[in-house]
Amino acid sequence: MTSELPQKRTIKEYMLFIEAWFFCAVARTLIFWMPFRKLLPLLGRQVNQEEAEIAASDQIASNDDLLELIRISIRRACRRSPWRTKCFEQALSARMMLRRRGIKSIVHFGVRKSISDPKEELEAHAWLISSGVVVTGGENNSTLIIVGRFLV
Repeated sequence: MTSELPQKRTIKEYMLFIEAWFFCAVARTLIFWMPFRKLLPLLGRQVNQEEAEIAASDQIASNDDLLELIRISIRRACRRSPWRTKCFEQALSARMMLRRRGIKSIVHFGVRKSISDPKEELEAHAWLISSGVVVTGGENNSTLIIVGRFLV
């Protein structure tokens, strides 16, 4: 009977984790202290669904391994952060990491309101997609109404 040991992480994975942790801190600080309209330049230009689909199809999926490493690094950094790291912080962190590497991405903002309970609060969500890969916030996006897309 052989037991598999956890695979040792590479230096690249550790460096991406440190970068993700740093950008999660930066994102949280920006979101906490700045109004949303001041954050818009970081998000890129607003696009409609057609422009977003064209941009997504134009991107080359050669960065799939890097996108997966960034996704994992952000998830790990969020688990080890003492500050709030919800979907908007994660999407903004991933945006900054990808922008550093010159990789295009689209941040989506969506909302959901329960039809069965009109007193229920509006639920908002943000997620980031690059080269057709959901890097952050990919849970239950199909039930959301998209209210904004930002491309950089």
